[in-house]
Amino acid sequence: MLSPVLLALERIVRKKQVAPAQVRQLLILEYRLPLGCCVHLTPLFEALKRCRPELCIAVATRGLGSQVLRHSPFIDHLIETPDPLIDLCSTVKHLRHALRTLNFTPDCVLTGASDQRTRISLLGLFASSGWRGGYTQKPALYQRPLVYDRTLSLINNNLRLAKLLDCTPQIKEPHVSFSQSDAEAAASLLRQANPQGNPIVIMVTANSGGQSTGWHSDRFVQVIKAAHTRGCTVVYVGTAADVNPIEALSQAANGIGTSIAGKTTVTQLAAVLAMSDVMVTLDTGTMHVGRATGVPMVVLGPSWQKPLEWLPLGIENVRILRGEDRDTVPSNYHLDEISADSVIAALNELLLKYPASLKARESRIQRSLANVDHLPR
Repeated sequence: MLSPVLLALERIVRKKQVAPAQVRQLLILEYRLPLGCCVHLTPLFEALKRCRPELCIAVATRGLGSQVLRHSPFIDHLIETPDPLIDLCSTVKHLRHALRTLNFTPDCVLTGASDQRTRISLLGLFASSGWRGGYTQKPALYQRPLVYDRTLSLINNNLRLAKLLDCTPQIKEPHVSFSQSDAEAAASLLRQANPQGNPIVIMVTANSGGQSTGWHSDRFVQVIKAAHTRGCTVVYVGTAADVNPIEALSQAANGIGTSIAGKTTVTQLAAVLAMSDVMVTLDTGTMHVGRATGVPMVVLGPSWQKPLEWLPLGIENVRILRGEDRDTVPSNYHLDEISADSVIAALNELLLKYPASLKARESRIQRSLANVDHLPR
């Protein structure tokens, strides 16, 4: 009942809404921050900029959202705020102050498919006078609400936001940019891990949070040994929390491989992946960053999650291995349907079809290298 009242008051006290085709200043709110969600929103920014380069795009976010977008050439302003899901009042004050400082008056405010929280909607209402569009649990608060379409991927649901601004998206893949200093840090880590200059196989062996996306350690060991036997250098990536499990896995594989877990920011991680030759990865945040860089990947996907929403389907240099769809997760499930032999076969296929080359690495680096820094320190 309160939402229609707020909208009625808004129509009385606020200026006339700007038509979608006339929008010049756009604010996007991003506060649901699993790494995959952040990466899957990035195609929207590029699609909007390529369709309507006159748009000035500001993104209000925090944490991983800021890290992913720090060097993006497809946004104009990156505004770090407190978390509206914890303290809405402080976030409203902070965002309003930041917008005034930038002399930025949004014509509209959009929220992506992962940001369907009422407090995020209220942040858009209280911090800006522009019309609101996108995904929300309270569609009555929005002038142009969208309903999540489960026949589409998360990326394609996010790209529906572009149509609210009369844009037809031509971009479908994510993009995570990194700086020259990120590239130098990544190159230094990889030189230490791979002084021989062998092909580099990245191993992503830790899953996200408590989800059942992990794989059997003994099967990982078989893949690690096979990559080593093939003459590849194995490099493990992950967060600081993954250091000990990775060390245990490496020891089980006779000490094969070098871990750089916990030694990179998100953008340095993107640079590391761009400079590598192939990934073997669980369905986790790092996989989405790898997708954004274009590195060939073997993806081990869970059978309990529909592949359409998250997995990189239909991409030529990606091999997705998973079992048949299931509706429930068995106890102690560890991607049981995926054998070590199938992963090794997919890895060998990618190494044959996309052999390690400086040219391929350089192409990936140049695609993601940017001279933009929205958060200079």
